[in-house]
Amino acid sequence: MTNAQRLARLRELVEQTEFLSVRQIMNEFGVSRSSAMRDLDELERQGVVLRQRGGAVLKDRAHHLTKTFEPATVEKADMHVSEKADAARKAAAQVQDGDCLFLDSGTTTAAMMKYLGQRDVTIVTPNVYLLAQVPDGFPGRVCLLGGDFDKSYLVSTGPLARKILESFWFDKAFVSANGIADGKAWANDLSVAEIKQDAMKRADRTILVTDSSKEDRKGMYAFADTEAFDELITEEKTEEREGTEE
Repeated sequence: MTNAQRLARLRELVEQTEFLSVRQIMNEFGVSRSSAMRDLDELERQGVVLRQRGGAVLKDRAHHLTKTFEPATVEKADMHVSEKADAARKAAAQVQDGDCLFLDSGTTTAAMMKYLGQRDVTIVTPNVYLLAQVPDGFPGRVCLLGGDFDKSYLVSTGPLARKILESFWFDKAFVSANGIADGKAWANDLSVAEIKQDAMKRADRTILVTDSSKEDRKGMYAFADTEAFDELITEEKTEEREGTEE
């Protein structure tokens, strides 16, 4: 297959899926990582996609993703790695020994485990992906919510997960979002959004944690006003929300 043929096929794929990861291109065409990245650079030059770390999104849908077009958690793990790490480090700095925490679904909240490795805390989470990030010797406790398993998001959802969540109260709830736009936090799936909303109702302090690539992007469902959070943390800023208390 020539480079021109591969680019034409990539254009078809991104128009169908609206997101392409470097890993997908490598697997699909048997090319090196550098070749896959050059292909995405060329598609961006042609105005077809907007590059993101780890892949690219169809330009016309760059600011509005549904679950159908949201990359799976294992794909997102390779995107915006340093930004997520910086946001996770800032969020983890809010934690004290003895806290009971809710850590939401997603790769940014999972990245917090690197910075919570020596904290004696209780973590309640629907985030199956997070379990692999728990370091050896972690002195705290992790409680994984049961329920319906979403293989794409690697998260527990549904009535059982929500029922279990009713038994907890959190010192801090660290909540993720697929997008932040128009003064709202957005999710791409209603069942995932319901877990976020339930956790926010059961916490002394709610903290929205995301990387800045989520700003000015909408998902399918607005699960909260940004003003409902006590704090917004990205790799670029830590922002107290108006009208909240210390």
